[in-house]
Amino acid sequence: MDGAARALPASASLPPASVSFQQGGFTLLELLAVIAIIGVIVTFVSLSIGNRALDDRLEAESKRLEQLLRLAEDEADLKGIAIGLAFTPEGYRFLIADARSKWDDYAQSGIFRSRPLLQPFYAELRIEGRLIPLIQPKESKSGSDSKAADGDDKEDEATKLKPQVLMLPGGQMTPFTLDLKAPNYPVYMHIEGNLLGQVTRERRTVEKAVTR
Repeated sequence: MDGAARALPASASLPPASVSFQQGGFTLLELLAVIAIIGVIVTFVSLSIGNRALDDRLEAESKRLEQLLRLAEDEADLKGIAIGLAFTPEGYRFLIADARSKWDDYAQSGIFRSRPLLQPFYAELRIEGRLIPLIQPKESKSGSDSKAADGDDKEDEATKLKPQVLMLPGGQMTPFTLDLKAPNYPVYMHIEGNLLGQVTRERRTVEKAVTR
């Protein structure tokens, strides 16, 4: 009859479930693209966090050295003595000359003890614009050779151990520049001391060589 529901034509039938899924979901290619984008973002965030941590350590290490230099100047002026500073590949040492004019560590403990540089930092020392070689520590020997040569080694080290920078009573200092760097890092800290004992510290950027 006329009021009865009429059968829908075949063209008006509902789409298959598979077609609905393809229209509402993601294809494999789209999922791979999203995963790749997330990976790139995570990489950049990790690099940013790592560089920030390294930058904070570089700032702290250079600031500590600057403060120690100022304290050593005050110590030399207060006691009327010369205090030396020697840089090695591992760190730096404050020195004092004995009655025979041989240099040795100023202190075994306390503020002016020998200090290592935090990894992965290294120092480049320049005096009058010339790069100064760092003092290489003497290699230790083992066994009976070590005991037999122990006295000679100490004497030899005392003879070779000389400061690269001097801090004198009255505030005078050996003019120098020191660059505290990390391998493959574009930023470094530049510390400079002049003849009047003034010490400055600033942040600098590594200049890339231009090839022609």
